[in-house]
Amino acid sequence: MNRKAKGNRIQRKLIKHLENDNWVVAKAEIQTKFSKARDLFGLFDLVCIKPGVVLFVQVTCNKPHTHKQYLEFVNKYGNGSIWIEQWVWVDFIGWKQFKYYPNNIKKVVKHG
Repeated sequence: MNRKAKGNRIQRKLIKHLENDNWVVAKAEIQTKFSKARDLFGLFDLVCIKPGVVLFVQVTCNKPHTHKQYLEFVNKYGNGSIWIEQWVWVDFIGWKQFKYYPNNIKKVVKHG
């Protein structure tokens, strides 16, 4: 399986998981026939909505992206109704979830 196909499969798995948790999910990546895929704000793959909450999610495989850019974003824009998370699929283990808060605390949650 090539890298792009694996990334799409992992992203679909997370979308299904979030939709089962009653989120309305939309892919935020912009891709055209003539350009490479670009994340929303250069950071996020998915935008999820529940009443009163907007969740921005970055999805990756095996290795998380650096936390600095997500902490900067949440410090500037995050509040009680805007959430920032990074979900990492670790092969043979499952999901590792990073939640970013305006006070620079990140919390790691593992899902089987």
